Amino acid sequence: MRLISLTDVKEFMEKTDTNHDGLLRGIIERVSAAIETHLNRNLLKAARTVRRDAGRRYYYLSAYPIDESATLTVTCDGTAQTKDTNFFVRADDGLIEFQKSAIPTYTDPKEVVIVWTGGYAASGESDTECLAVPDMMKDAALRQSAYNFRRRKDIGISSVSMPDGSISKNPIDAFLLPEVKTLLVNYRRPAGEY
Repeated sequence: MRLISLTDVKEFMEKTDTNHDGLLRGIIERVSAAIETHLNRNLLKAARTVRRDAGRRYYYLSAYPIDESATLTVTCDGTAQTKDTNFFVRADDGLIEFQKSAIPTYTDPKEVVIVWTGGYAASGESDTECLAVPDMMKDAALRQSAYNFRRRKDIGISSVSMPDGSISKNPIDAFLLPEVKTLLVNYRRPAGEY
């Protein structure tokens, strides 16, 4: 799974040679995985099933946007629930929200089962195939990939002292740059949500 293509990164870095293509591909894969982990959600579009205890009004799904043209079923203790009557779907937020009057009460062994398709589809281009994510996510992946490539030879160095002063480099205590995290803030699924 890649959020950006090799062509995107090379264009961003104004790099025309092919000397580091293999290295850049690996960096793109690792950065894409790190961003997915940071976002606390699955980005690749696929069919999924989740089972949760009943008794909640809100169920945040792990992969979104939800594809409402695909199969979406919600059952409570084996009984099918009706969309727009028992529950509502906020596809872009990955949220299933039960009507207040239809909240499935918790009495053992009640459970809610949600079957859905969610995430971003692959672009379909063979050599440059990547997920069709929002531009902000692509920008974040571009910035982080370029940074990782440029810093690959000075791992562990946070500052350099010279006779005329010192130069501080970006912090290396976290895998993602602060500016990358800022670009991703609106796409992050809250920790602890399910």
